[in-house]
Amino acid sequence: MSAIYNDVLGSALTLVEAAKRVAALAIVDTAVAVPQAKGICDVALGALALRPSDGSNFLYYRPSTRPSALLVLCHPSGGPSMCSSLAKAWEDSLKEVGVEVNRVDLDGQHQLGLKNSQELQAALTGRHDPAASGEPPGQIAELQALVEASQFLVFVHPIFWFEVPAQLKGFQESVLSSGFAFRKLPNHWLMNRAAGVIERVPVARTYMRRYAAYGLLRDKSVYITRTQGGPSAGMGIFGHQVTSLESSLQFCGAHISSVDVVAELDGMSRAQLEERVFPQAEAAIRTHCRAIARKAQQGAHLKALTDCEACSK
Repeated sequence: MSAIYNDVLGSALTLVEAAKRVAALAIVDTAVAVPQAKGICDVALGALALRPSDGSNFLYYRPSTRPSALLVLCHPSGGPSMCSSLAKAWEDSLKEVGVEVNRVDLDGQHQLGLKNSQELQAALTGRHDPAASGEPPGQIAELQALVEASQFLVFVHPIFWFEVPAQLKGFQESVLSSGFAFRKLPNHWLMNRAAGVIERVPVARTYMRRYAAYGLLRDKSVYITRTQGGPSAGMGIFGHQVTSLESSLQFCGAHISSVDVVAELDGMSRAQLEERVFPQAEAAIRTHCRAIARKAQQGAHLKALTDCEACSK
């Protein structure tokens, strides 16, 4: 009987802890969306009294330290391409509207990703040991610092086999690691069964993406420009509505602000690309950059959120 009682009590405590963490996520989302409510949100977070297993202060999320943009271009060739032209358009347009931008190029020379058991352990635990991998010392930490600091994340990449290139997939595996970009919620069979039900309810499925894990990148807005040779409908025909990049960033709590697809490039002449396709894509990029500039101007509350005790590390 005592074993049954302990099992029931353990299950109840696990569900309570999971519910408290989901509540904390909702409160943080409110604080980010409505800075004027920060004081009330701080009190609510304090009332939850969340503590990691090691007893340290609970990290509610990773606040952006400045309203800057991180631009990530991924193209294996590293040479001239539609993606490189689009990335330059992003970089120039962001600078024109006064937004600080840091650019990272991932080409065939960059082989991020999980290549051995040490790197797998680092991605699962968030503890990275450069000496145990073939990566330059500090490379992952530098990329994570850029992600953490930036309020806006911009990705430009082609589609290969219905997915992002291997270099960008490696970025997701190495940089968006457990402990840095997300934490898993407490595991319980009842929550797993509930996920199976939610999967079949479109509205609930969309809403619960923000609460599938304890995503720590909650105040970041993501903009994606991707190219593909075939029609834009080609992804959906084969059951790929989104790439792993979009899913992983949502899993980590970030907001997907836009996904622009520059498609049917295989059938385009150089003149069509230069006179019609690129100008249309560039116009969309300029529109996004103006929106980013407005958000950046309204982002003076970020420092206050960074300094607030409830959101500190």
